[in-house]
Amino acid sequence: MLKKLLKYEFKATARTYGGMYLALLAASVLFGGSVWRWNGTNSDAYSTLVGLMSLVYTAVIIGTVVVTIMTIVQRFYRNLLGREGYLMHTLPVTETQLVTSKLISSTVWSLCSILAACLSFGILAVLMMADMDLLKQLPLMWSSIREIFARYNMEFWGALAFSGVVSFVRMVSAIACIYAACMVGHQFKNHPALAGILSFFVMQYLQGWLEKLLQIGTGVYETAIYSAVGDMGSIEAAVSALGYMGSAMVTLGVAAAFGVFWFGLTVWLMRNKLNLE
Repeated sequence: MLKKLLKYEFKATARTYGGMYLALLAASVLFGGSVWRWNGTNSDAYSTLVGLMSLVYTAVIIGTVVVTIMTIVQRFYRNLLGREGYLMHTLPVTETQLVTSKLISSTVWSLCSILAACLSFGILAVLMMADMDLLKQLPLMWSSIREIFARYNMEFWGALAFSGVVSFVRMVSAIACIYAACMVGHQFKNHPALAGILSFFVMQYLQGWLEKLLQIGTGVYETAIYSAVGDMGSIEAAVSALGYMGSAMVTLGVAAAFGVFWFGLTVWLMRNKLNLE
């Protein structure tokens, strides 16, 4: 039944996200193309065009973030806590399956939004650097990045993969926190939206506070601070790598633990405190 829920969820949201991604890519092409086409032109018309395209591209980027977040909230609230909830909660599925389908769908679309934004940045960079010898510049940029990681005694691909895992877990945890905040806000008859928003920020503050507390308790916070202000010798580089990995491990553990907690809290409130009247 979870597959059917996911199929319905992706089908209901594909048009919204698909149109948004097309607009994002189109804006990047128009902005980058305007810079490339009239590169070297000094005129008021050119400055106005580039400024306008810059504003359009920035607005689309901001819109992508806002629409992604709002869709996550609206799909959960309207589908499970609004009028549609009368139908959804009569289906032969558990609360865990309902929340899981929303979480998986939101996670996939959030990743797609990130990839679409990265692709638009890449298109923009290629078009803006069209008059440069990009093929010669890329190896130099790559070597500089590798040197930075080598300076801190960190293996590039390993650090990149681990950072990706940490970021992914934090994103999933944040989505689960949004759902938990929606359920907490749903308990208030007056101003449930405001209660949900305040709940989300309080939850995120508590998670961040505990994360920093654990980092200080394990010493990785001081290690990272020391390495940031210390000399760049071999000892400091080793300490920096240790500080980064230790801090990232704490962040990963806290995000994973809170993600499970937010998910469990959402399911428990939906199962025991749901009121669709």
